[in-house]
Amino acid sequence: MQKIRKAGYCTTRGLWLSFPCLAIGFLLFMPATAEEKPTTEATSKPVQRYNPLSQSLQPIDDNKIIPGKIYHHFSLKYHRYVWAYALPNGKWSYPFGPGTTELPDHFDLVTPPALTRALLEQRAGEWLARSRQEGSPILARLAADDHWELLEFRSVRSHFDLESGYRWEWHGDQRIGILHTHGRRWRYNEESYEPAF
Repeated sequence: MQKIRKAGYCTTRGLWLSFPCLAIGFLLFMPATAEEKPTTEATSKPVQRYNPLSQSLQPIDDNKIIPGKIYHHFSLKYHRYVWAYALPNGKWSYPFGPGTTELPDHFDLVTPPALTRALLEQRAGEWLARSRQEGSPILARLAADDHWELLEFRSVRSHFDLESGYRWEWHGDQRIGILHTHGRRWRYNEESYEPAF
């Protein structure tokens, strides 16, 4: 059993920073997770991974893709590249929509771990020290133009499923679905989420 929460109209920043936006919670069976709802797509376009040193995307051979890591792959359904978790047997999780926040460790980055940490410390600046004091994770957010930006304020890991319109947040080990008064489907509009009827 996993939790679902209701939320009203609020911006992504307001949602992450204001728990009143998530005021009503109740237990409910969740729909298919990324692991339970895989998709397989045959395409000649290469899978890409992020290079934080050059801040660019680089192709990766299919046999080097690591299940459980995030990549940029071409979606035949959307006719463009999307971000998603790689699953076993060449399958992919649901595609991430704008506003999704993720931990840097969940990406298969071109740079080795030591260099990645050094780059993260350099770019996070003062926020890195504050986040360590507060015990908050460093997170990256997917912007509407499909690039990831480092968040410099306290937030939680969250997904916006581009396919279903569903949203989730992680609080500790609990994945919590976000509802509004008319259901659970959302759309993203100018850095805010709105109920989709």
